Amino acid sequence: MLGCGSDGETPQAIDESSLFRNVSEQAEFVGDAACFDCHEDEYRGYLDHGMANSLYPLSPESAVETFPSPVIHDGRGDLYYRAYREGDRYFQEEFRLDDQGNRTHHLVREMVLVMGSGTAARTYLARQNNRYYELPLTWYTQEERWAFSPGYEVANKRFDRIIPDRCMNCHNNYPEPVPFAGGVYLEVPHGIGCERCHGPGSIHVDERLSFPEPADSIDRTIVNPAHLSLERRLDICQQCHLNATVSILREGRTAYDYRPAQPLQEYMALFAAAGQDDEIEVISHADRMRQSPCFIQTQSWERPMDCLTCHNPHEGFRDAGPAYFDDTCRSCHAVNELQASMPDLELREEHTATSNCFSCHMPKYEGTPHASFTDHFIRVVRQIPASTGSEPLEAAPGEFDRQASRGGNVAREAALLEAYFDEDDEEEDVYRGMAYIIYGRQRNDSTSLRQGIALLSRSARDEHGEALFLLGLAHLDLGEVTQAIPPLERSVLRDAGIPERLNALAQAYEADRRSPESIERLYRRALDIQPILSRVRINYGRFLEAQGRIGEAIAQYRTAIEADAWLETAHYNLGTALIRQGQFEAAEQSLREASQLNPDYGDALSNLGLLLAGQNREEEARTFFERAVEAEPDNPITLGNLGAFYLNHDELEEAVRMLTRAVELAPGYVDGLANLALAYFRLEDYQRARSYANRALQRDPGNALAGEILGAI
Repeated sequence: MLGCGSDGETPQAIDESSLFRNVSEQAEFVGDAACFDCHEDEYRGYLDHGMANSLYPLSPESAVETFPSPVIHDGRGDLYYRAYREGDRYFQEEFRLDDQGNRTHHLVREMVLVMGSGTAARTYLARQNNRYYELPLTWYTQEERWAFSPGYEVANKRFDRIIPDRCMNCHNNYPEPVPFAGGVYLEVPHGIGCERCHGPGSIHVDERLSFPEPADSIDRTIVNPAHLSLERRLDICQQCHLNATVSILREGRTAYDYRPAQPLQEYMALFAAAGQDDEIEVISHADRMRQSPCFIQTQSWERPMDCLTCHNPHEGFRDAGPAYFDDTCRSCHAVNELQASMPDLELREEHTATSNCFSCHMPKYEGTPHASFTDHFIRVVRQIPASTGSEPLEAAPGEFDRQASRGGNVAREAALLEAYFDEDDEEEDVYRGMAYIIYGRQRNDSTSLRQGIALLSRSARDEHGEALFLLGLAHLDLGEVTQAIPPLERSVLRDAGIPERLNALAQAYEADRRSPESIERLYRRALDIQPILSRVRINYGRFLEAQGRIGEAIAQYRTAIEADAWLETAHYNLGTALIRQGQFEAAEQSLREASQLNPDYGDALSNLGLLLAGQNREEEARTFFERAVEAEPDNPITLGNLGAFYLNHDELEEAVRMLTRAVELAPGYVDGLANLALAYFRLEDYQRARSYANRALQRDPGNALAGEILGAI
């Protein structure tokens, strides 16, 4: 029967205002092993389920891939990648080749963990100081081939794509995150565990060990999803199997706060971009199922269709074959009755006791390159005759309101973003405004930022600390420092213990030229709360440099590197600060490390060229200057430095070409203007020399080089 419990009987529903005790009372997580003695069959069955195998170490026992991989080329960045094995360890390498096939760059990361059950793909994580990073290559199980990880063909994040809480949360049980560190974990379990669906087990374990049988027909010491309402059952699955364009944790919530039996919408707000109704997200299985006639037409049943109708979480089904799911279909759609409803013989012959139901009614789609997924929108797929000249059309029998399929959720509208859950009237504009700003920041879309600012300016109150914070960030992104400061100040007043807000306010104060004392207090408070925030520490070090406190800045950069050795900006800032102190050997080492972490880091390459040129290592300097321009051809500083190098070596035509590009990109670039004037002077083009010298003096009346050129002319 549809949606039956494990004993074959329809379970009794309870009033959810009286939650299970492990949700309403203080309870602790006990781990999966505590479940084994009393629930051995469920425990062993779950070990074969994909959720139990969503994160695990890569080892010779778990490896299924072919090593080494073929070399895979990213043509846009001209970078090559390869996965390989050394003994019992596995690695991914990145390299670049010159015209002769020699490696000019090489970086290696170890593949420590596998993320993904392997039904469709296996993606790999590297680890550094308890930070976890996604790696560029994925093994696509269905095609048995290596290719770029999802998203990397669009934007290659290289080895810098840190795993945030939202990703870790849906591929793992309950890790131990470091507060405010964003992707740093002291402990990482392997795979989703029992308590993600049943809630913390300490009350249940303690009482059942003392009293094996519960006093009530329902054991209220632990959540049993079978006794929840349809919406709360779906919420348990939707905590991971529901995707949106923008997901927002509600005020005061973390990614790990949700507990089974509670409304998911109390923990997160989800928004989808308008016009994406027909787009299928890889993890939005529940939303697709809600659109299905099978789901809609069973809403009046005592036990309507839900995820557990087809998916028993206590057993693996990947190798079970089509009959595993087809039998569920036939439990409602008896073959004889189904055939009797068919209008012709051909259709009756297609619907037999051995037919594969879901291959037709739940067709596969390519959710990511190289992997296909089952579309959970169950429907009749109809084909428009080819003579119409139209594309094939998929349609369900009968029209239905998408709002109804979502249990009364917000109606479709013409605005950019729409809410998935119902929003309270006073909260709707707040979370929608936050969604616009997040959407705008992700896509560098100033129109969305403006929409978010308009909504939050009239709706965000002091209790909406995160909304005020985002409002301030949106103004900062738009260069509106004066407007950014008040909401950032209000967000800090709301909670002065969140380092990210303190850091943003410090940056706004710097841009507004506030007192150094007030700026320093904000940075120091943020780092006192969470010392391993390397990016905040870099900002603080940069501030100290601007105050002339070079030694203190160097100490901050070194501390940042201790916490996050893969952060290229920390090595770059340390190198430039060491140059200012005359520590050239140490500076060279830091700049080389920065350019090794990022071979296209134009400023690091250019500054390394300056350092080497100052030591008369001319050919090495030329290499780095030219690499800098190749990496960042629109960076006026890298162009200006290469132009100055050419000028010093009397390569005047090349100098003019580089310097002209530099001042076109940055008309106020004084050194570029003065050097361009000198290049034209040496070429005896005195008219252009005079013009550029005058432009330099307009920007900097005391510029010595421009003055000398005019004097010589």
